[in-house]
Amino acid sequence: MRDQETPNRKKLNLGIDAIGTVDTILSWDKLEMCFGSSFRFSTETKFEITKELALQQGRLQKLSSEKKSTKMFDFQKNAKNLAEKIEIIIETKDSRALSSVSDIIKRETGVGIRDFCDALKALGSTENILEPVRPNDLFRDIIRKIVKILLKENIPLSLHVQSTLNKFMTELDRQLPETIFPVSNARYIEEGRIRILKDYLRGYLRSNT
Repeated sequence: MRDQETPNRKKLNLGIDAIGTVDTILSWDKLEMCFGSSFRFSTETKFEITKELALQQGRLQKLSSEKKSTKMFDFQKNAKNLAEKIEIIIETKDSRALSSVSDIIKRETGVGIRDFCDALKALGSTENILEPVRPNDLFRDIIRKIVKILLKENIPLSLHVQSTLNKFMTELDRQLPETIFPVSNARYIEEGRIRILKDYLRGYLRSNT
């Protein structure tokens, strides 16, 4: 099935009861069919899966809203650019310009031009503070959390295109678009998504079985 041909995919709008909202969207009959016509999830497993999906939606919506604000990244870029310009002044040894800039920095900040430049470079290269959560990390984490829940049901899981795990994850993402898998440019769903499953779960299934 082509990704763009999946009709009537619902976009989730989280309300006060996020778990309840997700549960009204999920079709457990279709999800259970991925593991066989007689398979049924326990009530506890259904709740755990629903809870993780609701949390994932919250994380994705938060990430989306954070992307709309670029102030921190603009600040980081400007700090880096300013540090580079000050270093150019230092390297050119233009005594008049260097003296003027040094005097202003010393008067306004109380530090020398070198220390000020080093501080700007540190701000311009800070990753832990200004770097946002990477979307791929969210998709990796939700896949691993869902697999961890499935393992409690003693379901034999494997990684190939026609595997029950791939069918289940693809069905989950069909019901809650772009929750398990990011938007894919792959011509067919299976092409891109089985690769993602393998990348995120390679070694993970072996270490948990």
